[in-house]
Amino acid sequence: MLYDDVSVKDVVDSESALEFMKEATKLATSAELENIGQKLEDKSNLFNSILNPEDIATMSEDDFKKVVGKIFSIRRKSKRLLKANGFENLRNKMDVLLYGDDPIENRFNQFVDSIENIEEKMRINFASELLHFTHPKKYWLWTNWIWDPDANTGALPLVVQEDVDLLSETNGGIYRKVGEAIIFVNAVGHAKSFSSMGRGLFGTDVLLACVYAVYMYTVFKVKLSQEFNRILPELPELTQRVLGVHNLEKN
Repeated sequence: MLYDDVSVKDVVDSESALEFMKEATKLATSAELENIGQKLEDKSNLFNSILNPEDIATMSEDDFKKVVGKIFSIRRKSKRLLKANGFENLRNKMDVLLYGDDPIENRFNQFVDSIENIEEKMRINFASELLHFTHPKKYWLWTNWIWDPDANTGALPLVVQEDVDLLSETNGGIYRKVGEAIIFVNAVGHAKSFSSMGRGLFGTDVLLACVYAVYMYTVFKVKLSQEFNRILPELPELTQRVLGVHNLEKN
């Protein structure tokens, strides 16, 4: 699907998105969701303070650990990453990903393919979080809870039309296609107020995290016992965790 040639309604399932948010607002207050949107801005400010063009060259290992500690899937993997890849090598790879001259698809592929000793999904999460939270007006978030192409699960397929094609031959190509879909979701979300929990794409980050949480609760209720359901985090905490902003103030 070439998104330049289609309308928003051909991409976004607005009714589904609204239904998910209705369920989410039964489990969290508007103030709680808006607080998550603010925490995403705070996370972005942290990333930008370390990874901006002027300061990334002098980023320390402690700074690197602060950044990695705010990425949900790899938050406890900083030592493993440093040991397997080397700090200077990682810093250079991050610099090229964020500020290289090649098209974003190529830079994304290069970064994901070159990081060692963590699984591919974590490498994808690493790349997209660096891009999105350093340049939130330019790049978007793609994590496996947003869309897992191997399992065809995640929040994004639940709020776009069934015929929207998110697949590509490379991870960079998938990142581009996910971004095209998210831009449409973001436009509709702010117009219809279901992405109003944060500014810009941060509101859509919260929306997608809420969709994921509601979906998870539904699946767990069907498959698991009530006793196990009780140990699941409540929606505000679960969304904050997957977005990497739970206990954000702790470094």
